[in-house]
Amino acid sequence: MRTTEYTTALQGTPYFRSVGIIKVADKKDNQYNVAEIAFERFDDQNYQYVFSPYWGQIETLPSNIFSGIPGIDMDIQKEHYYRVNMTPSFISKRTPSQSREDVWELLKEVGLDYYDRFEWLLRTDMRCGDDNFIVVRKHDKAVTYEEPSAEKINLFQPGDRVVLNQLCDISTNRNDLSESMFRLFQSGVTIFVKEDNMVLTVEECRRNLYSLGRMMEYEKAFQTLRQKAGIEKAKAEGKYKGRKRISLDPLLFKETVNQFQEGLITEEEALKILQLSRSTFYRRMREKI
Repeated sequence: MRTTEYTTALQGTPYFRSVGIIKVADKKDNQYNVAEIAFERFDDQNYQYVFSPYWGQIETLPSNIFSGIPGIDMDIQKEHYYRVNMTPSFISKRTPSQSREDVWELLKEVGLDYYDRFEWLLRTDMRCGDDNFIVVRKHDKAVTYEEPSAEKINLFQPGDRVVLNQLCDISTNRNDLSESMFRLFQSGVTIFVKEDNMVLTVEECRRNLYSLGRMMEYEKAFQTLRQKAGIEKAKAEGKYKGRKRISLDPLLFKETVNQFQEGLITEEEALKILQLSRSTFYRRMREKI
């Protein structure tokens, strides 16, 4: 009975609604849209969070990139998941609680003079521990991108419009073309191709995702084989020494980690101090150096 109370949608029209997009990032920080998340307040001071997965986009993502949204049972594939009068773990794990000592400093940093953990989340680029989720504010209205580069794909949101001279213009790197095309088609945008005077709808893009995904897998497998062959050749010639481990000052590393864990510095500041990538930073934290 208690679970039903927390998961049954409130009736009526909310007087306030704020919406974000949940994105998942791969090791290269290529971001993929996986769900919409809304925070709604009602006249009687009740509130709810609403998770709305983008099932059409999710189904084609490999499991090493996306394996579900924490706290949501995605096996039953609902159109909407409700969390009523409670803060879901997905939110509580990546936002400061009201009892945190430095909560007002954190709010002030993003221009807030009142406590609103969802609004705080939308104004920051912080991530939770070592997971790969990002939450950004949903565009108020559809955005049109004229001849964007591959670097702009992370900005795309479902409903946006992308204008290209040719589809292949989305990437200037031939080796990354399939990956860029996959990201473009997965983003939920409508694409207008000038040269062919053609419009690709969201549904048409989705129908191509499986083929593009397979092409990416084949290309990565081929690159792995080439790399392995190159390493074996270098070993045979006595030229291969392996990847050199990044050298760190133990005292600086320990101090920086302590400051980060105590909330005195941000993740971005810690990475800058240590000159590490995000994945290496968390791996070395687990290894304790």
